[in-house]
Amino acid sequence: MTAFIIYLVRSALYLTVFSAFFLLVTRRSKHFHFNRAVLLSGTVLCLVLPLLPVHTAGPTLLDTLPSAPAAIEEIDVSAPTAAIRLQWPILAAGLWLVGVLVVLAVNAVSYIRMIRLFRSAPFDVQDGCRLYLLDRDVASFSWMHRIVMSRNDYEAYPAIFSHERAHVACGHSWDMLFFSFLTAFQWFNPLVWVCRNELQLLHEYEADAVILGQGIDGTQYQKLLIRKAVGESQFLQANGFNHAQLKLRLAQLRRPSQSGWRRAVTLLVLPLLAGITLLTAEPIHPANFVNGVQFVNWLYDEIHYPRSCRKAGVEGRILLDFKLDTEGYMHDIKLLGTLHPDLDAEILRAARKSPRWIPQEKDGKPVEVTYLCPLDLKPPRNEKP
Repeated sequence: MTAFIIYLVRSALYLTVFSAFFLLVTRRSKHFHFNRAVLLSGTVLCLVLPLLPVHTAGPTLLDTLPSAPAAIEEIDVSAPTAAIRLQWPILAAGLWLVGVLVVLAVNAVSYIRMIRLFRSAPFDVQDGCRLYLLDRDVASFSWMHRIVMSRNDYEAYPAIFSHERAHVACGHSWDMLFFSFLTAFQWFNPLVWVCRNELQLLHEYEADAVILGQGIDGTQYQKLLIRKAVGESQFLQANGFNHAQLKLRLAQLRRPSQSGWRRAVTLLVLPLLAGITLLTAEPIHPANFVNGVQFVNWLYDEIHYPRSCRKAGVEGRILLDFKLDTEGYMHDIKLLGTLHPDLDAEILRAARKSPRWIPQEKDGKPVEVTYLCPLDLKPPRNEKP
């Protein structure tokens, strides 16, 4: 559960940085198709990067080794602070799940409304699309291969149908379906919602560009946008003629063509994400052991003293025997002697978690070696049994 919460936080950090950079660089760009591709691919990358096993080297303990073994800390699950520490991932996951269900429910209402309309209204097939013409005023919208319009708009303004047809041809509904799940998954991240609105705006820009590319008069098209910029669609996931902010769309229509330098700047997001990956990488503590002394001190930090041994006052010295292969991995791990069954089992459990060592070399070639590490164990200080 803790690992999942960490993934949520890391992916949210990636998405926040990426979204802020994207919005800053591309807001005035006219490379709509490119910007849409960057937004979608960058979002997917932000969800994948936290899953990759990227590690960085932690600080070495060579210069900070204590002169005597430090007491081994134990997690006492009966203590209130420890109980909170153990329960917080469950509480966080529960809160996240509630938010997910709320967002999914809101999205489901929109989808159900569309499905009911599609099932109840007659349609004609035109240009490979199902065209639903309604005998009432309705804000035109498209979803997958379906287009909904009022009959009056279809007869009076052919450009509206062409606009919705452009949404279908560009596959914009798939983008919105993806972001429906993303906003549910990252409902707590405000920039994800901002990017969803930005994506809808990019869809409108792209559809507008397709219309103008068909030879429609730009001035007349702008007048049509102003004339139809009323009403609000009830279908939040659909691509609609009136969805985007009118002022921004008109500004983009008037903006002259741009060179490709903005696309080059947008690609700077890749090294930015790489830097975040390194900053948030999971440290290996230490990354590679160079001697048995470092390993012993790492092991002291990993062992949780069993309560049964603490109550019984179990302490003493024991020898940990193991082999290190030519690739730096431990095997044949065993104890020479015994202190207490619970403590013995805890030592072996912690030792088996050891990260990879730097292999020993002889004549320039890695060789297998055997280690014998003495461990001086005692209950945590200032703790009641």
